[in-house]
Amino acid sequence: MAAFAVFLTSLVSAAAIESGGSATNFIKKDRRAEYAAADKAKGIKRANAPCIVWSDANVPTRAVLLCIHGLGLHKDTYEAFGKRMQALGIATYAIDVRGFGDFMASKGHKTCDFDGCLSDVRRSLIAIRRANPDKPIFLLGESMGGAIALRVTAMYPELIDGLISSVPAGDRFKQGRSSWKVAIKYLKNKDKPFNVGESVIEQATQKPELREAWSKDPVARMNLSPKELMQFQMFMNQNHKSAKLITSKPVLIVQGCEDKLVKPEGTVELYNKLSTPDREIVLIPNAEHLIFEENQFDDEVITKVAGWIDNHISASSANQIK
Repeated sequence: MAAFAVFLTSLVSAAAIESGGSATNFIKKDRRAEYAAADKAKGIKRANAPCIVWSDANVPTRAVLLCIHGLGLHKDTYEAFGKRMQALGIATYAIDVRGFGDFMASKGHKTCDFDGCLSDVRRSLIAIRRANPDKPIFLLGESMGGAIALRVTAMYPELIDGLISSVPAGDRFKQGRSSWKVAIKYLKNKDKPFNVGESVIEQATQKPELREAWSKDPVARMNLSPKELMQFQMFMNQNHKSAKLITSKPVLIVQGCEDKLVKPEGTVELYNKLSTPDREIVLIPNAEHLIFEENQFDDEVITKVAGWIDNHISASSANQIK
């Protein structure tokens, strides 16, 4: 059993994959050019996404999962979930989103950058596919990460075999009050960070032990600038458009019914916007905002996710990128 931190490009050179190199048969030239042109047009600076992997050499790998964390959190919040998945033969990777986790110590990547993040996830998926050429690959994200995973699936459906998106909606409780607060601070100084942790954590969970662990997590980042928060909301506002663009990939949407941060009805509405016929939504009665992160899942959640993946392993051969 092993969990180890890596840069995905040290595992497999995603940069070499996208520029040709020895991966010519893996990704067609027209897609390489499209990826490179899109990044260049947006002025995206390449970065090696900090990554952690949970895999067990004693358990045959039957599928692979890449996890994307929520706002303010980091890749290590998936540790307990990753260990449960690896025991079931599902190798689990998790990466940091730009501006969070180990990116906070990376020059030029200390603030939110959603275009850069989408590029990182794309390159990570390519690297993971190269490392696991015969395995189906699923993308999982929670909260902000759920929206990122949704967008990646809409943009790069050829890179994954299925999507699990947890609490991805941008419709939040007390959103009007929060928006006014951010707007006022933006007018004063759009780049000056302020602490949003207390309000977010209070809404996200009623559990004292989780509140304490979250607020004292030295790797969590809850000091965000008004500019970053406005970029975040603009990104989340595109969720419905992304959902409509997912036309064929299997999608599992997960929502806690006791979520006091994201409105459950917003997630249901987002689910209804999906164009794919292979879609399912699971409403978890006693779950709060976090479900997969910070060890907030239960055995029933693990059984459901593993079963859904199993049902789609047989239906998906490991895709060749087209």
